[in-house]
Parts: sequence; structure tokens; C-alpha cells
Amino acid sequence: MKKALCLAFLLLFVGNVQAQQNLFNIPSGDINPGHQVFYQHQFNFYNIDELESKSHIVYGLGRGWDTGLNLVDLPVNLGAGPTFSHNDSSNRKPLYPMLMGSLQKQWVVASHAVINVGTQVGTNLTNQAGTMDLGYFNFGIIRYIPDEHVHLLTGLYHTNDVYVGGPESQHVGFMLGYEYKISRQVVLMGDFVSGDHKKSVTVLGGGYTVSDRLQLFLGALLAFPNEELPNGVVMELNWFGWDFMEE
Repeated sequence: MKKALCLAFLLLFVGNVQAQQNLFNIPSGDINPGHQVFYQHQFNFYNIDELESKSHIVYGLGRGWDTGLNLVDLPVNLGAGPTFSHNDSSNRKPLYPMLMGSLQKQWVVASHAVINVGTQVGTNLTNQAGTMDLGYFNFGIIRYIPDEHVHLLTGLYHTNDVYVGGPESQHVGFMLGYEYKISRQVVLMGDFVSGDHKKSVTVLGGGYTVSDRLQLFLGALLAFPNEELPNGVVMELNWFGWDFMEE
């Protein structure tokens, strides 16, 4: 485990994907072009028959704005028992799955740097209206691009126990991430979320551009800094409503 953590921090500071809304777990610092649609679907595999689904659809509003709809933290059981499950107990947070709207704004502050500020806010899905509660994830991200091959990201977040669980003192934290473009089609990618809650993990991986509109990513999900979480594997698919490779 110590070797994995050392590798995580090394890669976070040596690490070009365009218009990707999230790396694995943190915002990417990209904005959809105006009037264009982007879709991202992620599966977190924890064992052969247990996984978690996250989906995001985003629409570009123009002038540095985009908005979206996210269905996240949906458990999927491929073994015995119900395929889908939910948690709406106020005594056992986080609640899930969550249906959340998103809004994001970007400012270009220098030739190699942008700032993004955004929010995701919504409620858990349940068949009892009285057990619905509001979850949110607010963030600010700085993306630094020293050259065309490297994107470095750092930022702060503010969330609540409905979305991430954990102690109230851990609901403000920081995020780190990188993208390192090896070739036109191959990119390395990783991110880290601080804290002691469900989202406090590190993911290291990479991706391949299948076509002008499709990307596939694979990553190792490491239980760090919250070592009580399970390790796993992340698979991510990105679909662009435009030929992003021609930009």
C-alpha cells in the first residue's frame, strides 16, 4: 500500500483531454462548447458482481457556462438479490442514488491557466418523499497547462453528509489531478480527493481515444486517504456530440 501511495503522489505532480467534465472523481476544468452535448458514464467495480454506476450529461450554454444532469452513486448487484438498491436512512449517510443538476462557469485568467467554479445539487431517489434530502458538492478548480501535453489541476470543495457521508469537519477539502498526453490517442490521468468520507479516494489510470467522438478510460481505485473504503477498478466512457479531436 505504501508503494501505491508514493506512486500516486509522484504521478499527481508529473502529469490533453478536451471537454471532459470529470477526470475520474474531480472536475476536469473543461467547459462544453456552446450548444453541444457531452455524455460520460463511469462504473466503479469493487468485486466480480458488485459495482457502482455514475452518469453525467452536459450541455454547453456558451460564454464559459455549461449545465448538466447527473445520476450518481447507483449500486448495481450482478449476483443474487435485487439488481439495484438505495439508501434513504437519515441514520446511515451518504444517501444514494443521487439525482443532481450541475452548473459551471469558467474564466480564462492567463494564457496557460483557467479557473472553474461550479456546483452539483440534488436529492436522493427513493419511493418515500419524506426520506428525500438535499445533497450538494460545490467546487473551485484551477487548471494549469504548462504545455500541450500536460494539464495540472488543484482546487477546493465544500459538500455535505447527504452526498459524501463522513464527519462534518471533513466536508471542506482539496482536490488534485493531472492529465498527461502521451500521443494523439493515449493519455495518462489521475486524481485525489482529501478527507475521510466516501469520495476520499485516489484513482490512477489512463485512456484511449477510439474515435473523434469516443474515449475509453480505465483506472485503479485506491482506498486513500480513507483506507476504510474498498479498492476497485474504474471504467469510464466519454461520448462527445461533436468531433472534439478536430479542435
